[in-house]
Amino acid sequence: MLTTVIGSYPLKYSELGEDAIRMAVEDQLAAGIDLVTDGQTRYDMIEYFARAIDGYSYDGKSVITGRIGRGRPDEFVSDLRLARSLTPRVKGLVTGPVTLVFSSRIKAHYSGYRDEDVYLHTADALLDIARALEAEGAEWIQIDEPYLSVGAPMAIAQKAVEHIAQGLHVPVAMHVCGTVGPILPQLLSWQGLTMLSHGFMGDKNDDVLESSALKNSDKMLGLGCIDTKTSEIESEDSVVALLRRGLQLLPEERIVVHPDCGLRVLPRDAVQSKLKVMVAAARQAASK
Repeated sequence: MLTTVIGSYPLKYSELGEDAIRMAVEDQLAAGIDLVTDGQTRYDMIEYFARAIDGYSYDGKSVITGRIGRGRPDEFVSDLRLARSLTPRVKGLVTGPVTLVFSSRIKAHYSGYRDEDVYLHTADALLDIARALEAEGAEWIQIDEPYLSVGAPMAIAQKAVEHIAQGLHVPVAMHVCGTVGPILPQLLSWQGLTMLSHGFMGDKNDDVLESSALKNSDKMLGLGCIDTKTSEIESEDSVVALLRRGLQLLPEERIVVHPDCGLRVLPRDAVQSKLKVMVAAARQAASK
């Protein structure tokens, strides 16, 4: 089973510069991760894109200041290029249009959070960035949409996410943390997504692991098996048991193993230990 991480890593670009990216990638490789990220060490998942999209600004909070225009990918490409100098297998990360809009104050041009255009224009700009990452050699693109699990205009969200996913040639994953069982039937119908990625160790998604709709779909499952809300290190046996539940539903080739969510809030030494446990457990579960 392919192993990866969701995105963020507990190192700060503001303190370490490019070494933050190098160290984040090296830690992932040392743990045995197959598909790494650059660690999202510069900013948080909102600030990255608020700084890079015309019509957005960032002053401690993301603000939509006018009509949303193009996405500027230079910083993202630079960081991905550095990560790929250490390993060819790198995933590009894009914060989803719903999460980005819901995390922003709408100051001008759009009528509010039910205005379809604010999501579709944001998706256009995010596609600019995702295509640049794809061109730079990203093996996968991941769209992060945590707000889908806490209430979102789902019909609009589908249009916006599909616009990004169907505009790319590499496989696309969508990560939605939190409780996703109630929205899983809708997510399974979204076009352009190769994989749905969710948390299972800290989040309560047992019903997803029993879903005949998922089994009968064409989607892969990103199976989060490391709790990212606590620094306590999981036992290898507990992770193996969770992964084997997934393997009762889907074959190995349809499961990707990763932590529940990003890792930035945890101590680095705890993260290193957790990732090593995860990789060892993935190998043990797949060897049964």
